[in-house]
Amino acid sequence: MTHLPESRAGSGHGTGPADGPPAAPGPAVRIGFFQFAPGARSARENIAAIRAALDGVRDAVIVLPEFFLGAYRTPGERFPADGLADLLRPLTEAAALRRLRLVGSLPVRCSRGWVNRAVAIGPDGPRPVHDKVRLFGAERAALTAGTAGHRVVDVAGLPCTVQICMDVADPGPTRAAAAEGAAAVLSPSAVSVDLLRILHRARAVENQVVSVFCNRYGTDPDGTVYLGRSAVFLPDGTDASAPADADALVLHPLRPGLLHAWSEARRDLIGAPPPPPRLPGRA
Repeated sequence: MTHLPESRAGSGHGTGPADGPPAAPGPAVRIGFFQFAPGARSARENIAAIRAALDGVRDAVIVLPEFFLGAYRTPGERFPADGLADLLRPLTEAAALRRLRLVGSLPVRCSRGWVNRAVAIGPDGPRPVHDKVRLFGAERAALTAGTAGHRVVDVAGLPCTVQICMDVADPGPTRAAAAEGAAAVLSPSAVSVDLLRILHRARAVENQVVSVFCNRYGTDPDGTVYLGRSAVFLPDGTDASAPADADALVLHPLRPGLLHAWSEARRDLIGAPPPPPRLPGRA
């Protein structure tokens, strides 16, 4: 598996100003993704693979791909909402032991039918944080669209919004969430083309937020080949990206000084409120 070194603000593959103001004293929030190829494994095999990949990782917010427990286009397993806590218990235990928050999406049966639901997995188990709104392709016939374009949720003390895959194609929800104080966009995804990388870079720059795009790679049972190239996009246009064809765990430190500077930029740009004092995360 590829472990990219923790990048610094101002490094990566984009253009833009250097690191910005010096970081204020205090611990950094580590945010990133685990890119992998879940399509050929069962749900429990994927859970074991995630636990193994995160062995030794502590104090981080990690985004997983869309439908991270199996194939995307032809999911072999779907999950009742009331069974997620038991299913995901091994990841809950890892989150509690290592102070992790994991965010990914699954096909979930709830009171509204089948939805593409993002959950944040923390020490208290999985918590629903978003249902995909902009359903794509075969999803339109198989799933019910979410009703809320955005929410601002606390993930390990960081105000975030979750946008699943093509949700980020609509600029409105990210802008609205940023105006309400969101500092990061977390985006479980499953795509074969470069479009979402372009859109995530734009969302990061135009809203002065960190945008985390976590894609899968590999080939689904129906022959669909996925792009990989997951990335953490920063407000200055730079990024920390994964390769196209390998497991990759990428974590980026968000230092308090930079979070504050980006918050000030959001206030100037879109009138976002100042950040609240950082509290222990709930998600």
